[in-house]
Amino acid sequence: MSTDLRRSGNERSAQPIADLSSIRSDVLRRFVAYWREIRGVRRMPTRRDFDPLDARFALGYISLIEVHRDPMRFYFRLDGTNQVELFGIDCTRRYLDEAMPSEHAAMASISYTDVVQHGEPRYHRRQIVFHERLIDWEVVILPFSNDGERVDRLMTGIVPDQSL
Repeated sequence: MSTDLRRSGNERSAQPIADLSSIRSDVLRRFVAYWREIRGVRRMPTRRDFDPLDARFALGYISLIEVHRDPMRFYFRLDGTNQVELFGIDCTRRYLDEAMPSEHAAMASISYTDVVQHGEPRYHRRQIVFHERLIDWEVVILPFSNDGERVDRLMTGIVPDQSL
């Protein structure tokens, strides 16, 4: 399995998704498998390829994020209801750097930028203190592109780090 493992105080793993078995959550494994299916032989799928009815199992865990450039910013078109419940904040129709505390926005921005630059999905397991609560979670970050090369959308799937 190919890994790009980086460690920090709250980052337990960060890696390209070469092997679905590294993902603990059934929901996230199925979400990545669906992304791979709609991608086909292309580098990444388009947003139009994604049919929410085909991913009903993951809908509350998914956020849809627009990639804006010059400067690089991330705009949440939709923040999944289960993500809102987990973190206690709704980023829908807001920029990441305006919605989240700066240290958490910086961590997410680094991860999102990595996916934008490489055009490949990433998987992370994280633990942070957020609003005075310790939160463990898993996240997959999946790139989408209208032209097949430049990432213009991200979808994240975030679940608590436990069996789902």
